[in-house]
Amino acid sequence: MVSDIDAPAIRRFLEEIGYPVDPGRLVERPDQLPSTLCYLVVDGRLLMLRREKEPFAHHWTAPGGKIQPGETPRQAIEREVREETGLSIVEPKLKAICSETGGPDYNWLLFIFRAETYRGRLEPGGEGELRWLPLFEIDAWKLPSVDRRILPLILDDAPEPYFIRVVYDANHDVARFEPRPLAEYVE
Repeated sequence: MVSDIDAPAIRRFLEEIGYPVDPGRLVERPDQLPSTLCYLVVDGRLLMLRREKEPFAHHWTAPGGKIQPGETPRQAIEREVREETGLSIVEPKLKAICSETGGPDYNWLLFIFRAETYRGRLEPGGEGELRWLPLFEIDAWKLPSVDRRILPLILDDAPEPYFIRVVYDANHDVARFEPRPLAEYVE
């Protein structure tokens, strides 16, 4: 189950966007940390961060980070993107919730957003190199294997968000990847 500190804010967020889901139904282990990612898509490019730390050091990933006590996922992603990029994202849309389980660095409940508009000027926040990467070059990017599977779901125009279960093996490779409509988990 999600920690007692975070569960009420997460539940409130899910209800506000029309998905009254018990956050406890979305996790498989009590040590999964609620976190966020945002794929900022503008003019055929994605703003990506080359991570300096694990998990996925030296890979390109979307900006994001942990949900703080009392924050909703939307508040967390707005704060994290601002801290890591200097940008204020406008109307981030939840595209997926991903339950990841594996080794010590691979236990997350990720709220994955997509945004297409922002305000401000790019100012790196010390998490790693930021770069606008063209979507047509996606095959050449060094992405985590799970991101290669998730990204098509984030970029599609499906109106409904997904719920994805990901299990990593001992080598941190994706052993199981199961996307389903989040609506299937509505109470």
